[in-house]
Order: sequence, then structure tokens, then C-alpha cells
Amino acid sequence: MNIVMVGGRKKIDFLAKSLLAKKHNITIIHDNESYCKYLSRTHDAPIICGDGSKSYILEDANIQGADIVIALTPKDADNLVICQLAKKVYGVKRVFATVSNPKNVEVFKKLGINSAISSTYIMAGIIEQMAAIDEIYDFMPIEQGQIVMMEIVVRDHYPVCGKTLAEIDIPEQAIIGCIIRGVSSIIPKGKTIIQADDKLIILSPPQAQREMVKLIVGRDI
Repeated sequence: MNIVMVGGRKKIDFLAKSLLAKKHNITIIHDNESYCKYLSRTHDAPIICGDGSKSYILEDANIQGADIVIALTPKDADNLVICQLAKKVYGVKRVFATVSNPKNVEVFKKLGINSAISSTYIMAGIIEQMAAIDEIYDFMPIEQGQIVMMEIVVRDHYPVCGKTLAEIDIPEQAIIGCIIRGVSSIIPKGKTIIQADDKLIILSPPQAQREMVKLIVGRDI
């Protein structure tokens, strides 16, 4: 897969390492000359120094042959321009942008950039939920918070402990997708018994999350 990435520092460095390890072809555009030198020393990939919101810089990166364009600059306006150029001018089917201001996510979507994500929005959700209850060990919003994934470790005094999945009145919109038990992963069925120290991987929309936590833990958040 051919991927063009624009802007960002630690984010683009991390993504480059990950994508190269998976044998993808990447090209990086960055407007800071010294950071470009660092990237060229660190990664075996073409590095282009320049403003990625300019057409001629994108063309230098062979954007016409890209399968995905990822815009990671700190400026929402630049990320929007990059994504729109990629889609509407160069015919790139898949574009992805980070958004600094959470309010701009809807703006991006209305302008045709569906894969826009706000790290601020996600971080706020994680902090809010994990601060609300100690038993939530991990929390991740998916699709801008339309779905949330939680990990809850079962204690022996929880009302679900010792019950089968069929005995638990799980909300229709929620699902316990996996149970981590020691070093084993279990895809639960109706007869699966929940045990103390099980880690439950739960998927649900936000409106069902509170009900699920209360059901498992025995108290509201």
C-alpha cells in the first residue's frame, strides 16, 4: 500500500515506524528542514521538505499513486486543504486527518472528509470515563464516540460473578465480545460462566455504557 503522510512530529515518526514494519510504502512531507533531516536519517522512505497544502509539493510526493493520504499538521485548515486536494484533485479514495479543535470534526465531515478524528475529543472521553470508576481499566471511543470499548476486571463481589452470560440481562445494544482469563482469550457463549479476575471486553454505544457498568459492578457511575 502506498501512503503519503503530511506534517506531525512524534505522530508521524511513530506511524512511519509502524507502517514500514508492515512493509507499506510511505512518503513523508514535512515543512521543518531540521526535522526532515532527522526523518531521513531514521526512516528508509522518501522525505520531502515543504508545505503539504501546496499542490506542487503533493505532486513531488507522487500523490497520484497514493492509496491513502494522512494529514497530521497542527493546523486544521491545512489538514482540510490537504485532504480535499487529495480527494477532489488527485483522486485519492481514502484520506485521514487529525483535528485539533473537536468542533471542526463535523465541519470536515460536511465537506466530505469522513475520516477526521480529534485526539482532544478522545482524550477527554478517556479521562472522564476512567475517572468515574476505578474498575474501568481501559476505555476507547470508536468512530468519534459512537461506540465505546471498555475493559472491566470482575471482582468476586460483583453481581455478575459466578453467573452465566445467559443469566445476565445485557442491554440489547451492548455485547461482551471477549473475556480475558489469565493468558487465555474466550469468546463467550450463553453457558460461559463469568469468574473473578476475568477481564471483560465490552462494546456498546455511549447511552448503554452506564447501564452495562451498573450491571457488572453493581453501582452506577
